[in-house]
Amino acid sequence: IAEGFDTHVPKGYIYFAMAFSVAVEMINIRLRKKMIEPVRLRRDLP
Repeated sequence: IAEGFDTHVPKGYIYFAMAFSVAVEMINIRLRKKMIEPVRLRRDLP
């Protein structure tokens, strides 16, 4: 978006934002794996 307004954004800012978002997603994935319980199916259904 910034390039559309002819504004220079340093590559370091872009790479930091990308690395930060990947790190946050990795944390979210690991926390979600620990919190989810398996679905228990009932056998008495036809």
